[in-house]
Parts: sequence; C-alpha cells; structure tokens
Amino acid sequence: MINRPKYDAKLIGRNLKRLRLAKKITVEEVRRYLQLGSVQAVYKYEEGRSYPPADAIFALMQLYEADLYDIVCGCERNPKVISADLAVKKQLRRFKRDLRCYMKYIVRNAG
Repeated sequence: MINRPKYDAKLIGRNLKRLRLAKKITVEEVRRYLQLGSVQAVYKYEEGRSYPPADAIFALMQLYEADLYDIVCGCERNPKVISADLAVKKQLRRFKRDLRCYMKYIVRNAG
C-alpha cells in the first residue's frame, strides 16, 4: 500500500493569501464568491488552520487563475509531501492530468 502524502497547511494558507493579494481581491470578495457565511472561513484557510473543501479549492483556482500546484506548492512547483515514494509521485502526476481535463471541461461547458 502506498503512503498518503501530507500537505503543509501553513504553506497552502500562505499561497492562498499570496494569490488573493496578487489579484487585488479582498477577503470579503472571496467570501461572497465562495458563498460563505462569514470571512472567518477565508481567514482560517489563509492562516493554515483548516483546508478549504475540494469545491472551494476548484473555485479558488478559477478565481485566482491558478493551478493546483500554485496553491499546494507555491513557487516551488514540487509538492511538499512527507515520505513520498515513486507510487505517490505517479499518483500526483495522474491527479494533475485529471484535474487539467476537468478544468478544460468546466471552461468548455461554462456559460
């Protein structure tokens, strides 16, 4: 059995904040875009106290015009995983490929 990678919540939070600031988007605008009840959830994501759910990650990727690796890894472009072996790296490549296909599908069918 392969080991599940562990992601750095603080790094993901810093990346989310960096991407938001680069787009000059306020926390309130993110809250409205994600249809959240309060800005506290956005702050939790950006402080690395919790992970955004998968649908929020996809929405943030679209809002920030970023890919998954921009959020998970930032400028490093390599996943920050602990105890990753070859099988895990293959899984990550497959996931990235599948995610690109999914995003293309969303773009084609948007509107």
